Amino acid sequence: MPVSDKNPLIRMVEKLAEHAKVSDEARAEILQMPYVARQFEPGSYFVREGALADKTGVLMSGLAVCQKTSGAGDRQIVSVKIAGDILGLQNLYLDTPDHNIQALTQCDIIIVSSKVLKTAPEAYPAVSHAITLMMLKEASMLRELLLNIGRRDALARVAHFLCKFATRIDGPDKINNRSFELPMTQEQLGDALGLTAVHINRMLKVLARDSLIARNGKTIRFIDWDRLQEVADFSTRHLHLHQ
Repeated sequence: MPVSDKNPLIRMVEKLAEHAKVSDEARAEILQMPYVARQFEPGSYFVREGALADKTGVLMSGLAVCQKTSGAGDRQIVSVKIAGDILGLQNLYLDTPDHNIQALTQCDIIIVSSKVLKTAPEAYPAVSHAITLMMLKEASMLRELLLNIGRRDALARVAHFLCKFATRIDGPDKINNRSFELPMTQEQLGDALGLTAVHINRMLKVLARDSLIARNGKTIRFIDWDRLQEVADFSTRHLHLHQ
């Protein structure tokens, strides 16, 4: 297939280039890799826990989640993946996935063989550095999730999630009075925050009552960003936006 900016793997190159200077040679090698473009319906799985770790992907559109399920069938969402994120990075180095990656909405994903993709970080130190930084950022967000679920109250958890989600999809600037779509059900939010759907609904109503947010269906608008951050105990430090 021709190497051009129309090649969807350019999204992977751009994501790597956010973290390290990718050489022209590395860029060309990645863009020449064979790939498959697939559409995943909501609820379908990109990676299954315990299955063969044979693929990595670039999320081109939609939302996906990394999740684990208890023996009793209860789900814990450990991270939300947005367009542009690389899925299954650990599959480059670990033989067996320890979690599921599931489409939350309809997702378009470009799939590359993990074995093939692994040749890039092995050959190009900058690519290895970029992947290392991305995995370290994922670990940083997981530590924040542990704090959020383990030590913050329900209102702070929900506020923190909203702050983090909006910052990740649109950046940290000019957030006040900004609207964004949150295509997650209250049950899914509960799975991400260790709360019931009923409790999520109550906390969203409190945030709206206190004039911190406004809601219209799945659309959220921040009315008082500074105060919302205080309620959430939110800082962008764990996102390492400038790293």
